[in-house]
Amino acid sequence: MKKFIKTVALLSVTAALNTNAAISVDDTAETSFEIGGTILPECKVNNTSSSGAMSLNLASTEAQGVATVEIWCNTGQSTANTTYESLNGGVLKNGTHSGEDIAYLLDISDTQTGIDLSTAQTVSQGSGADIEGASIARTVSIRPQVNGFEYEGSYSDTISITVSYE
Repeated sequence: MKKFIKTVALLSVTAALNTNAAISVDDTAETSFEIGGTILPECKVNNTSSSGAMSLNLASTEAQGVATVEIWCNTGQSTANTTYESLNGGVLKNGTHSGEDIAYLLDISDTQTGIDLSTAQTVSQGSGADIEGASIARTVSIRPQVNGFEYEGSYSDTISITVSYE
C-alpha cells in the first residue's frame, strides 16, 4: 500500500509539472502583461459643529457660526456641488408652541450668503483636490429672522449636507 501511495503521488507531481511546462519553441526571452484598476470619482464631506450650534442667540439677527464644513474630491476640480437641506424647511421649530417657528438664513463663508432652506439648495463650494486629502473648510453660519416678539420655548432644526463632484 505504501508503494502504491508513493507511486500515485509521484505521478501526480509529474503530471502537474508537465501541465505547467507548456513552453514552445516559438516563445521568446521576453513577455509582458497589463495591470490596472479603477478609482471612481468621489467627494467627501466632514463637519465640526461649534459649541454655539445648539445655543443660538435667538434675540439677534446677526450671523452665528454653527459648524465648519470641509470638502475633498478626488476629481482634481477646485469646487464641488454641495447641497444643504433643512429637515424643517428652513425654520427652527418651536418645541412648545406648534407653528410658532423662526425662519433663518444660512451663510457659507467665502461662498454664498442669505441661503433660504425652504427647499434644498445646491451651491458650488471650494474643495480640496490633492493626494494628501487636504480639504477646504468653510464656516457655516445661521442668521435667525427674528423681530423680538417670538414665543418662548426651545427651537431646533437639522441641516443635512451632501457633496458630489461637478
